[in-house]
Amino acid sequence: MKIGFLYPGQGSQFVGMGRDLYAEYPVVKDIYTKASDILGFDVGKVSFHGRDRELRKTENTQVTVLIHSLAIQSILREEGVTPYLSAGHSLGEYSAVIAAKGISFEDGLQLVRLRGELMSEAGNSYHGRMAAIIGLSLSVVEEMCKNLSSSGTIVIANINTPHQIVLSGEIEVINKATELARKAGAKKSVLLPVSGAFHSPLMKEAAVKFSEALGKVRFNDLETSIIGNVSAQEIDKKEDVRRELTSQMSSPVRWLESMNRM
Repeated sequence: MKIGFLYPGQGSQFVGMGRDLYAEYPVVKDIYTKASDILGFDVGKVSFHGRDRELRKTENTQVTVLIHSLAIQSILREEGVTPYLSAGHSLGEYSAVIAAKGISFEDGLQLVRLRGELMSEAGNSYHGRMAAIIGLSLSVVEEMCKNLSSSGTIVIANINTPHQIVLSGEIEVINKATELARKAGAKKSVLLPVSGAFHSPLMKEAAVKFSEALGKVRFNDLETSIIGNVSAQEIDKKEDVRRELTSQMSSPVRWLESMNRM
């Protein structure tokens, strides 16, 4: 039987995540201790006992979700459970790359911290939002975005399922989109609790800054292949991984295609 690992992205966080694992598994305690030393703050305190408002800040969310994911992966590895193939949703792609030894734990952690900070800054500068549309087809949502594009930036950021699509863009346009989606018969049309218009052109400036940091990091070929968010293709070569991560911040997550390929 072939096993696939899926790593979650921003939005999966909750106060208390990892606390039970930290208490039970020495390898998890080691990961949290090492991460705290690298980042210069107590990651466990933010994850286990912090306030939801603090945890939801992009610069905190991304590193804590990453560490929690890698903690679970380390337990599975100790139990002899390894994946044939992996994929990660947005932020989760970094978890997949680190777990597959594409970049070191330290480099990966510092990159994700920087990624969170840059995305948070971009969110504050451009006042973007994201919204999930559930129950409408991709073609209907694409047409809606096309009609609204004259009012400002709006793009499809994530295609999660045939009828779960995430939009990203300027606040006013996203608000209009949620209203139109409800009128068009969407089962659900809600703003997401994130601080910016991720995976959209509003992240371009942050993506350029982030690519400079990526250029200084050593990449390795992956021990196990992953499905890339941007390409929705199986990759394991370091050049392809670097290319994926460079493009990912301002490009859509092709999750439905990735899952079909897996």
